[in-house]
Order: sequence, then structure tokens, then C-alpha cells
Amino acid sequence: MPSIEGIPHLELVRPDRIRFHENPEGSRTARLVARLREEGRLRNPPIVARLDETEYVLLDGANRVSALRDIGYSHLPVQVIDYERESVQLKGWHHLLVEGAKLNLREAYAGIDGVRLQEVREADLPGLLELRRVYAALVDVSGTPWALFPESGRVLLPEWMSVITQAVAAYEGRTRLERIKVADYAELPEVFHTVDHQLALYPTITKVDLLRLVSDGITIPTGLTRHLIAGRALGLNLDLAFLTELETDEQKKDHLRRFVDDLEMRGRIRFYEESAFIMNE
Repeated sequence: MPSIEGIPHLELVRPDRIRFHENPEGSRTARLVARLREEGRLRNPPIVARLDETEYVLLDGANRVSALRDIGYSHLPVQVIDYERESVQLKGWHHLLVEGAKLNLREAYAGIDGVRLQEVREADLPGLLELRRVYAALVDVSGTPWALFPESGRVLLPEWMSVITQAVAAYEGRTRLERIKVADYAELPEVFHTVDHQLALYPTITKVDLLRLVSDGITIPTGLTRHLIAGRALGLNLDLAFLTELETDEQKKDHLRRFVDDLEMRGRIRFYEESAFIMNE
């Protein structure tokens, strides 16, 4: 499989061959369906890794895959990477609930089976999350930190996923949600302290955890995992008409190969090494 010094490895994959690890967001998927039908082009291909000879695990692009599948495309253009590569890292998101003061999350979390909700010190939050001593944590509107400890004393993967699914469901769709990276509440940008908010914090799952979840058929809420993948294919701007106009699988795959070959021959594929900020995304 080409490295980032070469060109991205793109394939056409049948939708039923792609295994999800996270649930797509219905509202975002619906908006993508409308946009894809209007534009008929795929800007950024979803990213997958091989599970075996026939199936793939979806690493990034749950809403894109769901939208393309809902439209009815027979194949999906995807970027295939080697998940065992050390440069492919799995990180996590936390959820800042802007204007979420009206939600009584303490009560909701205290009612989750197998959870012991306990107030903790702010300074202890990063360690509890990093060492996976808790299922999740909450900083309520008053700034008080709470941790969701397992009643059993151990954080086991299936129970953990069940708890965080219920934790996210307590606020998803009920308030404005911003994904943030910081686990230390003290590092929260000052701009967010100017509005009422609550903060839901989550330990990070590992790549081994993710593959086990996929193998067991368990999906988690969207917006908790983020993969750092050097060499993402962006700006492909692929016209999807060929997926309905061509008849055979081989014709469709050949079209994609020729499309990428043409980009390479015309010097239209460039690898940028520097980091960048995307403003007003």
C-alpha cells in the first residue's frame, strides 16, 4: 500500500463490506445526502482499513458512508490505509455542552445502571481519565467535577461502551455540542467560560479496543474517536456519475484508477508536510 510519500491508495468498496465502529449522526447524514444529490461529487473519501480479505473497518467518515449508502450507490470510493502503522494514532474527543445548563446530567448519570457518581477534585480528572479508572466524567454548570465510577471497581469494555452511550444520549440533540481535545478543565479556552456550559469528558479507547468492538458488533456514539492519519486524501472532488452510468464492477474500478492516474500525471496530487489551521470550517 503506498506510503504518504507516494499517493493515497483509493479503492471502490461495496457498502456492505464496511463495518462501522461509531453511529452516524442522522441530521448530518441527511444534510450530506441532499448535498451529494445536488453536487454529485465526493470531496474527501472516507478512510478505512482492512479487517480481512473481504471486510473493512471504517475509521473516518461515518456520515459520508451512510449518505452514499442511503443514496444507493453500488460502490463507495474510499482511502485504504494500514491500521498497524504506528503513525496512525487513535485519540479522543470530549464534549463541551454550550448553553447546556438546563440539562440535569447529574441526575441522569446517577441513574445509569452500574455507575457510582462521585464528586472528585479537579486536579484528579486527567489522571482518572488517562488511567481509565472511570467510565466518564462531568464538569457541571457550577464547575464541580463528577466522575462516573464503575460499581464493580473495574472498567470493562462492553459495560464501558454501554455507559458512554447512555451518557451521550442524555444530552445529544438537546444542546449545542462542541468537540474539544483538552481533558484538563483548567486548560479550557477562556472564551468558553463566558457562556453557561457543562463538560462531558471521556477516556480514550485504543486501536485494539476499536477492533474488538467492531468484531463484537458494538458501535459507539459519534464524536468520541478521532484518528490522526498522515497522508489523508483531501479535495478529491470525484464526479460520482460513473457509479450509476457504468455497468460492471471492473468498469467502475478502472474508471477510478484512470481518474487517479490522470491526477498524478498532471501533477495534481501534492503532499503538504506542514501543519495548518482551517479557519471558519
